[in-house]
Amino acid sequence: MNGFIVVADSSHVYKRLKIKMFDLKSKLNIEIDTLGREYNKSKNLISLRENDEDEMYAGNYFPRRYPSKSLSLEYLNYYDSKLKDKTIGLVTGIFDNKNDADRLLTQVKEYSPNAFIMNVEIYMGCMH
Repeated sequence: MNGFIVVADSSHVYKRLKIKMFDLKSKLNIEIDTLGREYNKSKNLISLRENDEDEMYAGNYFPRRYPSKSLSLEYLNYYDSKLKDKTIGLVTGIFDNKNDADRLLTQVKEYSPNAFIMNVEIYMGCMH
């Protein structure tokens, strides 16, 4: 799928983006969807729990891929391999329509002037 990812900010520092994510939640009235992932300090990785029911991805990063308007922290190199490993993006939405992404970007830029859109191909098939 050709996707448009609205990114409010990016960093290598998880904690900074997590704080900003909660701030944007209240300012933009957008829900947070972690997909069941949390930050694993010992692995320095955003990952599913070690005992997650998905045995293949338990303890590992599983990317957000489907169109939705919600906040999450994602590794941007999944979407663009030219980016450095472990660059985290504060994603505010994934869209299959550029106009929808542009509308959200306008709102996000009020609170995060560095926000941008990534136009990328997102694999929608089975990850197993």
